[in-house]
Amino acid sequence: MADDEPAIHICDDWINLTFPDWKAVRAAQIALSADNYWTEIVPGLDSIAIQFDPALVSPDEAVTIVRDQLDHAAPASNKTNILVTIPVCYDAELAPDREYVARELGIAAEALPSWHASRLQRVSMLGFMPGFAYLESAETCPAIGRLANPRQLVKAGSIGIIGRQSCIYSFDSPGGWPIIGRTPLRLFDPAKSQPALLSAGNSVRFESISKEAFDRWPQEAEK
Repeated sequence: MADDEPAIHICDDWINLTFPDWKAVRAAQIALSADNYWTEIVPGLDSIAIQFDPALVSPDEAVTIVRDQLDHAAPASNKTNILVTIPVCYDAELAPDREYVARELGIAAEALPSWHASRLQRVSMLGFMPGFAYLESAETCPAIGRLANPRQLVKAGSIGIIGRQSCIYSFDSPGGWPIIGRTPLRLFDPAKSQPALLSAGNSVRFESISKEAFDRWPQEAEK
């Protein structure tokens, strides 16, 4: 990690580390999670926030531990990424902004499902609410503006897009991302040992399904 030495900022019992890119963030997250020094580790797009217990270590000692862990961090490898396939229904009933997004992209609305499903995405981070995933595509894409008037209710599982970035809403909530589809999968289940379906660093491939398949999904999933 010597070539990617992060900027370090301390505030009370938190240490914030800023990195040059997501690969460095991912490598640092793995290294910092190897031991139980930290109360919480929160990765972001280009940073990580770490909480320590000041009753156990001083801020200076915590920074020393961080530096030692990062010195032993291995580069993030694409070979260790987990590919998650997410079914999405792009039917107009579940994709209220399909026409708007297609127009911004310069393609026909009917072509939007195949266009979106063909783009491999990477989970940049989780945030906003438990299990809410921010995704990014390596491919170029025109910028798509947020909605002028955010919705008071966006249904859980909705897929939003603003260009190279997409998101998946894990719960019903207000939101301003243009919505192009919805997945029947549950993004966050507190009853599971790993509550969030997705994790930072996962690769995501969307798979188009019909409205009929979407409506049947809960019954099929219980079998």
